Amino acid sequence: MSMQPQETSSDERPDGGAGQGASALSPLKGGLDAVKRVWEASRQHATARGRLRELSQALKEDRDELERRTRIEDNYDAIVSEQEAELKDAQEALRDAEGRAEKAAGDAGALQESLSSLRAEHEDSLRPYRELMDATKGRSDDAARSLADARRAVKGADQQVAEAAKRREQRIAAANKAVDNAQDRLRKVQAELMALKKDPSASASALSKMQSEAVAEQAHLDAARNDVARVTVECQQLVDNAQTHLWTQRQSLEAVERQAGDAKREATSRREEYESLYNAARDEERQLQDQISQVEHDRQLAQDDAREAQGRITAARDILDEAGDVHDTPEKTAALERAIDERQAQLVSLEAEVEGLARFERNLRARTRGQRLAFVGIALLALAAVVAVVVVIITQVLR
Repeated sequence: MSMQPQETSSDERPDGGAGQGASALSPLKGGLDAVKRVWEASRQHATARGRLRELSQALKEDRDELERRTRIEDNYDAIVSEQEAELKDAQEALRDAEGRAEKAAGDAGALQESLSSLRAEHEDSLRPYRELMDATKGRSDDAARSLADARRAVKGADQQVAEAAKRREQRIAAANKAVDNAQDRLRKVQAELMALKKDPSASASALSKMQSEAVAEQAHLDAARNDVARVTVECQQLVDNAQTHLWTQRQSLEAVERQAGDAKREATSRREEYESLYNAARDEERQLQDQISQVEHDRQLAQDDAREAQGRITAARDILDEAGDVHDTPEKTAALERAIDERQAQLVSLEAEVEGLARFERNLRARTRGQRLAFVGIALLALAAVVAVVVVIITQVLR
């Protein structure tokens, strides 16, 4: 339904008392009425434009649909032929891809079983070599600990030899010092005895005591010299014993070193043997695993091809269904053509209505410009007065 602007022109206004009442309206009321009429005209214009946009969009969609149906109907035979060929080709591609995927899945399963069997076989074959490697490593570790103990024992024996030699030198030096002291005392006593013998006034008692002292010091000197010989023999025996112990420990060390070297070489040989066999087994398993990975990759590619073929099948069927629907329902096409003609006529009428509303709004805005400006001015003055009153009140309150 068309929306026509509602406004009473000045020619339609009655004369007499009604005219005198209108002229008596204040500028504020006239301005407010002008604003309302402009707003209403703008609303009607905007509503009409909205309906025009909706109708234009609907008409465009109908034309696009008609164009689609016409294109399909004009090329119906070619579309059917092309899509049936595409459907057949896609179905064959789907069967091929599904066959490849199924075969790849079976191959992957068989290879996985082979890999499991191969790993179990390798585990059984490697176990004795691993145990032998562990055993020789244990013996090598024990020999290494024994070697460390033997080296500590040799070091201790060597320290014992050094300590025995040091004690020997100290004791022999002490014994020789005792001999030197005894000789010094003996020389002094002998010198005093000679002096007494030459002194005519010396008493027999003093001479006898000095002779006894000389005999005693000689005895001390002889005893000190005997101690030197005894201490030398005893200390040398201790040194000889320490050196014999050191030699024994060194002989043991040499034997332990040979044993440790033999054990280490055997452990190294067994480890290298095991590692060689282990690496060979892992290389064999890796080759089989690579085959499995390749087969899984082929299976994934086949599944991708199957999904692509299924998508082609779906697309071809959708196109065939769409073409069949258009071909089998010519009445829908005819109805669509009639609807387009109707919408086109409505569009022409609505465009004229929108243009009329636009023209009416422009004219109304031009005629009421003075009234609306006066209304705005009065409203602003009133607002300013209110603000001034409020400011005065606030100022009074704040004082």
